[in-house]
Amino acid sequence: MKTRHIYELSAVERLPVVTVALLAVLLAAAGCGRQPLQNESEHAAPPGDVPKLFYESKGVTVVEDNPEAYQKAREALREESEKPPIGLEYKNDAFSQDGCTFSCYIANAARNQYDMYIDIYDETMTEELYLSGLIRPGSAFESITLNRPLSEGTHELFVAFTQVKPTEDGDFAIQAQVVIIMDFHVGEEA
Repeated sequence: MKTRHIYELSAVERLPVVTVALLAVLLAAAGCGRQPLQNESEHAAPPGDVPKLFYESKGVTVVEDNPEAYQKAREALREESEKPPIGLEYKNDAFSQDGCTFSCYIANAARNQYDMYIDIYDETMTEELYLSGLIRPGSAFESITLNRPLSEGTHELFVAFTQVKPTEDGDFAIQAQVVIIMDFHVGEEA
């Protein structure tokens, strides 16, 4: 004769099962189950609402039906990935006796295509300590003067290299940006 084991859930063990079942029923009743994504005619969200996802119809092609378009897009991505990002050229250490004027080497590498500016922030990245004007590719700073002096010792500061390109209206748009950390030494010799 076989022995049968009957396992009965205690009241505490039944609570999660009952809760999950009740939640599923409430979600189904409220219509919160899986809903289809919106199409582009429903794309705009009323002011204050979070925009919803929708299927894009403009400028999209089905890859399986158009292998030539897929290959062309793939080659364009490969060519773009082979272009160098911002060429960084700098020495990691800057030195100062007064904590304000630093001897350094921070450059817009000659291989870069765009003008750039340099922005330096404190250790918490909350205070801007220096903002340069535009520098052309192949130009470098050999010294900079901060907005305020730093205390004696070594400071790890954030240095943002920001490339810009001219726009049609005569302004500039950010092309690329890289942020690094440099050591700024006060009271130490180079």
